[in-house]
Amino acid sequence: MRAYILSIGSELLQGHLTDTNATHLAQELASLGIELLHVVQCGDDRARLTRVIANALADADLVVCTGGVGPTGDDLTREAIADAVGETPAIDPDLLATLEAYFAGRGMPMPERNRKQAWLISSATSLPNPVGTAPGWFVEHQGKIIIAMPGVPREMFRMWREQAVTRLLARQEDSIIRGVRIKTIGIGESAAEQELGTLVESENPVIATYAKNDGVHIHVTARAATEPEALALLESGRRAVYEKLDPFIYGEDETGLDEAILNAARERNLRIAIVDAGGGRFDSILAAHPAAWDIVTEAIFIKPDNRGAIELARSGVKNGDILGIGILVRFTVGENGAVAGTIDVATAGPVELLQSLPFRGPLPELQRRSGLAAADITLRALKQTPLPAG
Repeated sequence: MRAYILSIGSELLQGHLTDTNATHLAQELASLGIELLHVVQCGDDRARLTRVIANALADADLVVCTGGVGPTGDDLTREAIADAVGETPAIDPDLLATLEAYFAGRGMPMPERNRKQAWLISSATSLPNPVGTAPGWFVEHQGKIIIAMPGVPREMFRMWREQAVTRLLARQEDSIIRGVRIKTIGIGESAAEQELGTLVESENPVIATYAKNDGVHIHVTARAATEPEALALLESGRRAVYEKLDPFIYGEDETGLDEAILNAARERNLRIAIVDAGGGRFDSILAAHPAAWDIVTEAIFIKPDNRGAIELARSGVKNGDILGIGILVRFTVGENGAVAGTIDVATAGPVELLQSLPFRGPLPELQRRSGLAAADITLRALKQTPLPAG
């Protein structure tokens, strides 16, 4: 199967937004064994967008569109798809009822302009959107597939994962594709690839590395004629990755850094106290999880003083079931606004660890790195803490 990605919206062409959707989808298509031919950005012009979709259909088997499915006059993806396949959209009663219920649940009437979000064409089925008002389309036309999804990343990611991928895999008659995303921290992408060695040259399963905001992800994708064969190949690739990178692995698929850290602490009957002098990001990583404050006893953000990271970590240890995390970030600002400094992170309590990292770059990146460094050393300290007996 060969594919195009169409990123739709004049705001992309004007430089107001970075097209993170296309990057995510390109990686997803590769993991599914789908060849990506082109990534195209197109503005909010119905005739031009229709031509782009028609050209993509002539060249590929799959066209994945993001953006332009909102309720406003410049949201033209539905119209352009309908034009390209020669069909006329009409209101779907079930979709309309879902939209009206969405607005009623928020105590407001549905604006008239939102009715277009209840449109369907005869070759399309609706892709539900549990976190927004814009449903997607899954169109099957003359052996080709068009997927239309919202441009809002959190809506698109979920719709792709929960709705689109399932439908795509069901139509891959000649093979079963199964995959796993193994998440690591404390190792860079190039170092991870070096550790994996010849594994990244494997054709089945495919093993690929991707740098992400929460570390480096290793995608393992297996393809076979049957489900048991695909799962056996997948497990073989998964085990091979663990043999190479186990010290850096913190989870798989939907497991986040927050969940991995909190679960590891809970399993050891430990709680976490954070004393952060200048970083300001680690507490927000943990706070993204609803159970964070069952484990985190305190998160203090202070001005750097004459104490080191170890001393900061120790100051948070009030009793024996606390793992203290000390973060010390010192930097100077250059003439161009970039900063240069160091990130010191330490743990205290059951295990004392300390690491120091030099840094040069933008301040937001320094703060992001401080959060990841704290997550890395916290996980290492927790792994070194024995599980309670029994």
